[in-house]
Amino acid sequence: MKCGFKMKGKIMVYRVQNGEVVFNQGECVGTRLYEAAGCEYVHLAIEPGGAVPEHSLPLAVSFCVLKGEGRCTVGEEEFTASAGEMLECPPGIMRGWRNESGEQLAVLVIKRAAAVTAN
Repeated sequence: MKCGFKMKGKIMVYRVQNGEVVFNQGECVGTRLYEAAGCEYVHLAIEPGGAVPEHSLPLAVSFCVLKGEGRCTVGEEEFTASAGEMLECPPGIMRGWRNESGEQLAVLVIKRAAAVTAN
């Protein structure tokens, strides 16, 4: 496991610039911040006009939009998500992102082995 962090007292601080790039398609870069015990945290930066192609994973995934606005496709549904919003995606469902705005879209992607259940 390669993660970029430093200790500050008893607190572990993870920095995007020190993380491992796990996805790079030019205008879209995913940087792993942390991975352990069936959970992975990835910072996803999508430049204007960039996209993450639709794909499926056998894991439950949460997307927390940190900055900007983007279009998230989950199965047959599409949703415009803005900073401060979080989306849940169950395992095995196609999902993807597009940034149609004029500013960078930053998303914290949380992948985990546990299934997502709707309320």
